[in-house]
Amino acid sequence: MNSSGDGDATSLMGRIRSLVASLIEIVETRLELFGTDVELQAARLRSMALLLLAGLLFLALAMVFVSVLVIAACWDTYRLTAIAGVVAVHLAAGIGCLLGLRRLVRSGPKPFDATIAELRQDLARLR
Repeated sequence: MNSSGDGDATSLMGRIRSLVASLIEIVETRLELFGTDVELQAARLRSMALLLLAGLLFLALAMVFVSVLVIAACWDTYRLTAIAGVVAVHLAAGIGCLLGLRRLVRSGPKPFDATIAELRQDLARLR
């Protein structure tokens, strides 16, 4: 009877090893998929950042040339008023952008807040 018990234990150990090997393969596959997704998203974000920077550069150039155009059009009659108006518009736009940025920074969630909350829930469920 001892020998059949040893066979059952060996069979059980074989099943456990097989289960652990399967779990490791699943985790490995998930990590490979995660790595691929991260690489794809990084490439996408680089392209988006490049397009954003190019777009902002061209908009800034357009704003400079519109400003020069307004000042040139008013040069003979209201040159100082035109310069002051252009400066005031740029100053107001800059202050508005910085105030909006400050609001976003102050009101935004902490990085990875949702992920940390999910991990805490998982730990609570495991306990």
